[in-house]
Amino acid sequence: MIDMCHSSGPLSLLQPCPRTSAFRPFQTSRRSNSTQLCKASSRKSPVAVISNTESAFEHLNRRQLLQLAGTSALLLQYASETKASLLPEAVDNAWSSVGGGPSDLTFPEQFLGTWKVQNTLVKVETPLGPDYVPDMKVVERAQKEDLQHPQKYLVSFMRNNRGQVVIDRRFNTSQLVSLYLDKPVPEDVITWNPDNPNQLRLALPGSMTINTRVTRRSEETPAPDKINTSEYFQQIFESPGRPQAKVKASQCYTKYKFRSQEAADRQAGPAIVATQVISDYLTAYDGELLSIRAQNRPVVVYTYSMFFIRQRGLSV
Repeated sequence: MIDMCHSSGPLSLLQPCPRTSAFRPFQTSRRSNSTQLCKASSRKSPVAVISNTESAFEHLNRRQLLQLAGTSALLLQYASETKASLLPEAVDNAWSSVGGGPSDLTFPEQFLGTWKVQNTLVKVETPLGPDYVPDMKVVERAQKEDLQHPQKYLVSFMRNNRGQVVIDRRFNTSQLVSLYLDKPVPEDVITWNPDNPNQLRLALPGSMTINTRVTRRSEETPAPDKINTSEYFQQIFESPGRPQAKVKASQCYTKYKFRSQEAADRQAGPAIVATQVISDYLTAYDGELLSIRAQNRPVVVYTYSMFFIRQRGLSV
């Protein structure tokens, strides 16, 4: 039996624990106030619309547009590595062999398919203090509105042309953007190739374009029922009416622990649990001097606990 709350290693950050041993993650829901900002944006000026959209995507970026995509990048000195995202499969493999990491994160066969996920922000940290945080309002909003409030959505794992089980970053991005904008976002606004997975482009008509590039990744299997993954990525946010694009650099580090579906069914619990840590870094966009002083250390760290239940024809 897997103790979903108190096991060491990947599960050590999954707190607080439910009061009962039964897992009932989908009984209640809460819609973030940031969604209401997006709803109201149509009544505001174009600048306000852009500002509110950016605020929504600030949340989205932290919530695994990388795993998301998950969907999950380093500082600007690693920018040359992002060229791998433009190369065909053969050269992408060569990039992997010289230190860029695997051409994509791969998972056990049992991950394949669609899952209902409950994702809870359990900790927000500013390791270097607020003076190093580009926008403390984003952090304060996360602490006030998101901390300990579960979000629910769907996540999918697919098979690429090599037969490997990988994250379906297009589907997952669509699900998360729809959640935060409070309206369906079709997958056709998302450009991504599962066989050349290092670049994802999200283009919302008349709004914002986000280009995400994975600059390096790694994964390890410390035990038969555990997987640790890491991705560094850069995101470029482009908005109409803004002459300068915004650049963000982050790392998505995830520890998964999993068990068979049969074991999960016997205990009416999740088959997969995870702890995910999103670390935001400074870039030259935030000021060269401040970026140098940060010395490649994270300025904001968000820790999430995640539970995965196999999707069986039920809506979120």
